Amino acid sequence: MKAKKFFPLLAVFCFLSMFSHGFAQIGFSPRIDSLINLVTAQTVSLLDRQLSGDTACVIGGSPYTITTRYYNSTSNPKAAQFIYEMLQSYGYTPRYQNNSTTSINVLAVKTGTKYPNQYYVICSHYDDMPSSGLAPGADDNASGTVAVLEAARVLKNFNTDYSIIFAAFDEEERGLYGSKAFVDTSYFHGDSIVCCLNFDMIAYDGNNDGKNTVVYNAPSEGFANDYISAMRTYAPTLVPIKLLDLTANSDHASFWTRNYKAFMNIEDENEFNPYYHTSNDKFQYVNINYFRNIIRTAVSAVTSMSNNLRMDFYHTPLSNGYYLTPRTATVVIKSANKVATGTTASPKLYYKVNSGTFNQVSYSYYNLDTFKFTIPGQSLGSVVSYYFGAQDSAGTYVCTYPAGGRGLNPPGSTAPTTLFSYSIENINYACVGTGTTTVGHPFYSYYDDARTNMLYTASELNIPAPKVLTRIGFNFSSVSSQALNEFTVKLQNTTSTTLTGFTSSGWMTVYSQTYTPPGTGWQYIQFTTPFYYDGTNLLVEICFNNASWTSNSMVYATSAPNMTWLQYQDLPVGSGCTDLLAGSVQSSRPNVCFTYDAGTNEGNLGSLLPKKFELSQNYPNPFNPVTKINFAVPKTGMVSVKVYDLLGKEVATLVKDVKQAGYYSVDFNGADLSSGVYYCRMESGDFIDVKKMVLVK
Repeated sequence: MKAKKFFPLLAVFCFLSMFSHGFAQIGFSPRIDSLINLVTAQTVSLLDRQLSGDTACVIGGSPYTITTRYYNSTSNPKAAQFIYEMLQSYGYTPRYQNNSTTSINVLAVKTGTKYPNQYYVICSHYDDMPSSGLAPGADDNASGTVAVLEAARVLKNFNTDYSIIFAAFDEEERGLYGSKAFVDTSYFHGDSIVCCLNFDMIAYDGNNDGKNTVVYNAPSEGFANDYISAMRTYAPTLVPIKLLDLTANSDHASFWTRNYKAFMNIEDENEFNPYYHTSNDKFQYVNINYFRNIIRTAVSAVTSMSNNLRMDFYHTPLSNGYYLTPRTATVVIKSANKVATGTTASPKLYYKVNSGTFNQVSYSYYNLDTFKFTIPGQSLGSVVSYYFGAQDSAGTYVCTYPAGGRGLNPPGSTAPTTLFSYSIENINYACVGTGTTTVGHPFYSYYDDARTNMLYTASELNIPAPKVLTRIGFNFSSVSSQALNEFTVKLQNTTSTTLTGFTSSGWMTVYSQTYTPPGTGWQYIQFTTPFYYDGTNLLVEICFNNASWTSNSMVYATSAPNMTWLQYQDLPVGSGCTDLLAGSVQSSRPNVCFTYDAGTNEGNLGSLLPKKFELSQNYPNPFNPVTKINFAVPKTGMVSVKVYDLLGKEVATLVKDVKQAGYYSVDFNGADLSSGVYYCRMESGDFIDVKKMVLVK
């Protein structure tokens, strides 16, 4: 029935941790680490071979080979009986759920010690395709069924707070019939299902890159995050791809229809099993190490979830900048289990400078769930990397932030592979927005042409003006391979507080060339012409002109009504930078960071030296009656800046002085002049440039 090629609403790639201010994670438990080691290549291989007919099994006391598991074949009920008897051999009291003359679910329950009437469900479907001939289904979906059976086997003697239902559903291939029957029955019984973990096709990885997909809907995202956290902690060679997709293409979707939380783990959708739904879906094409690691993740996740072995961390990562004094890192840690405090097991911060060894820091402040740590000041040019470690008061498990670390008492003494870091630079950062919504603008490459205006207020930027802005950065959640031609970044100082359309004049172009986002995370665009920021509000325009399109590059954004204006279109002729004129307001504005020089700006606009003489276009233009004129001087010398009317008569001398190298800005007031065209002329040595200005009263 189903096609497992997804058409996602939104894909967020998680090859590296993409940190927001809040982060929930599964902790590391030595007991669970020992438990998952019971899942071996041998145990996984034998079950998959038996379910896919590669090896005979024993059913009802007699040898039997399961050649197919198509729903109406004589072999499919035998597969159900095999699953039933395996659960029985592990010490459970399984039962059949008969949904129709052909549909039989197999269920077993492990009763929780604290919350016996609240359930986690770990499930798969055991029926397969094609409908004629042999249908071994070693990947689809003997593999998911093996995950359910292995979880049941190794968890039999491991106590959990919540109950766990081990479910093998039938007739998923026909239309999710088995899972729908189970969910509807649970719903009308009033059963409390906390979350369902669905496993469907988890054994194929032809290129050994470890990629796999975690599919979720919005209400289930927290559990999907926990699952990914368990994967990073217990099976770090796997590479999760987090995917928001509401397509009803596997059994987790049945839970969504009754408002139960559920997610699915499946192999990499961009490397699809070529033997899907064919008679060649055989055990010989299974990647055992990959398969085993996903099952170990499944076991660690369902065990951790059903025992509340998790913590939530809230922390704003320390930014790069001109920081030579000690810095305070604050983290809020929330947990259903009490966090250890006041002992050597209390939360710790670990930091290192450049490639040095880690230093351990105890908290300097503690109140309820808030902890503060002090990192000593470092010299200019240093890179400081750090992470947090915490454990529960019973010494059962430890969490690190970022995730993946280990070590109990002191907690987290084994570092995670990914760290927070900041550099001590002779520049400062001004960042606006911390939201986790993802948007396509201003890199809207799903269309040939796009234009975006974004407004950031002076209070948001909090830049001690005047300053020279040198870069703009965006936090990418995913990137497209599409090159953006004539990609142009423009800036202007403004007194506007909201946007009702595109601004057509007053711009200074700071970057214009072909651009392709290089990767996820924060990526910065170095201005070819640095921009003078005067302390008012800041308006940004980004546009491009393409003749082809792919999917969008996505960036993180924050709700900011009336602060972003966007238009995108496939223009047959013309450019997105000049010919997109309508557009509409957007509810979310991209998070952004600007960099600026950390100097005192005495005498000019900073210690950053320009590479050439330059007279910038005045802004606003047209103007009434005041406009601003920026210019750059690469070396000390006499500089004159004068204004002439249309007949060549000098009407104002703005600058006539020896200037040090740097960036400068002057205002021209035309209050005493009549409307018309004027010219601004800059001269220094052999350099001469003229800009046309229009005064409109």
